[in-house]
Amino acid sequence: MKQKNTSILLLTIAAFLIAVIGFNYFNNSRIEDPKNEILLRKIGHDVLLSANDKTSKVLPIQIISKNEFQIWFEDKFAFEPDSLINIVQNNISKSTFPKDYTVNVLQCSNESIVYGFHIVADSNKNVITCVGRKMPRNCYFITLKFVSKANGFNYKYFLIVIILLTISVFCLVRLRKVKKTPTTVNKSSFISIGNYSFYFEQNYIQFENEQIVLTPKESKLLHILSLSPNTIIDRNTLQKEIWENEGIIVTRSLDMFISKLRKKLAKDASVTLVNSHGVGYKLEIKN
Repeated sequence: MKQKNTSILLLTIAAFLIAVIGFNYFNNSRIEDPKNEILLRKIGHDVLLSANDKTSKVLPIQIISKNEFQIWFEDKFAFEPDSLINIVQNNISKSTFPKDYTVNVLQCSNESIVYGFHIVADSNKNVITCVGRKMPRNCYFITLKFVSKANGFNYKYFLIVIILLTISVFCLVRLRKVKKTPTTVNKSSFISIGNYSFYFEQNYIQFENEQIVLTPKESKLLHILSLSPNTIIDRNTLQKEIWENEGIIVTRSLDMFISKLRKKLAKDASVTLVNSHGVGYKLEIKN
């Protein structure tokens, strides 16, 4: 049982580690998708087109961190917040970036923020201000910072993955237990004790044509003694083997079961349960 519990614990820990590693890989791979950088350049291109600029260039995307990017431009431009919001949302919706992000437009000269907005998966929580106003022509760059998937919505996804993996491990263990082929009881298999045939699994002994029923504890006691015939088995050993799962051992219980077994084995004089006072019992079988 202890080994079985350890196996289940190890499987659960393995499932947790797989979920963490898989989650981190999934998170990073979605942000670092090569297509995403192209879409960031597309945002810059669309911003210039909305400003009627078809000639100046979008400079190489600046990667500040795995979650933060900057779009720089070759020349000055003017923009309308409404158009910027639509351009960013349309392009991000085609990407594998997280859907929670913050956009800021900064002046090149002093890096002060002249406009910004925040978008989340739940559109009711979007923070959008100052729409309907045109920002004057100037040198700007745009930053996009994506919320880590470990925060907000993706954290919930992470918990769901862990729960599902844990349930899968539990079901796998249960399935393996169910699929185990039960041990087939061979009714012809018995232990010879003198002139008795002892059928341990079926809890009875047979003497000639007579079948003598044993209780489960009587059967277990006789089985232990029969495995070491003519050898004294310590009282404590017998008590532990038979009553260990019950938590309470009554000293007189062993003597009582020995007495009952003696009566059931009384038909064969060559079989005797011998008491070694203060030590234990042995199943004595005379040849």
